[in-house]
Amino acid sequence: MKKEELKKFLEELKYEESSIGDILELVDNESDIKSLYEKMDFLTKIGVTPEGIDIILSDNPLFLTTDLETVKRSVNFLKNIKLENISKIIEINSELLSTQDKIMSENYKLLRVLMPEKEVLNMLKIDSEILSFNTDYLEKRFEFFIKNGLKDKIKTIILNKIEAFEDDEEDIDLEELKGM
Repeated sequence: MKKEELKKFLEELKYEESSIGDILELVDNESDIKSLYEKMDFLTKIGVTPEGIDIILSDNPLFLTTDLETVKRSVNFLKNIKLENISKIIEINSELLSTQDKIMSENYKLLRVLMPEKEVLNMLKIDSEILSFNTDYLEKRFEFFIKNGLKDKIKTIILNKIEAFEDDEEDIDLEELKGM
């Protein structure tokens, strides 16, 4: 596939000329052009707007090197757990498109151990980033929060202070989290 074909595809989707130029700069060989086209075509078919694809491209540099099958499996996982409005979820949490479905599934199971399925799904509708975390790391962080009396606050922490999952343990203000 040539850049001209990708450009025509983007024009048909009503991309702005400046966005088309930015997107074309991201790819420089035929296989990359074809790969990006296929992923963009797939996302368009599931309802992601051109603006949403722009967000995904700017927020998730790994998307360019993620193969189409991984993208499809990620979206299918989100459909299988019955999340609604998947196009918006992946615009907000674009890293999910580069996350293996196995990781998302294991993280989902961990969340299900801590709270009922309905709570997990309601939380994931608001913020699904937690599904993209390294599972071993996430499990250790859950253990840390539970050990420190925060089991009932995990959902609140995920929704309001997700950075607590990324900070070093000694940098986490446990009293602040307990007060949430």
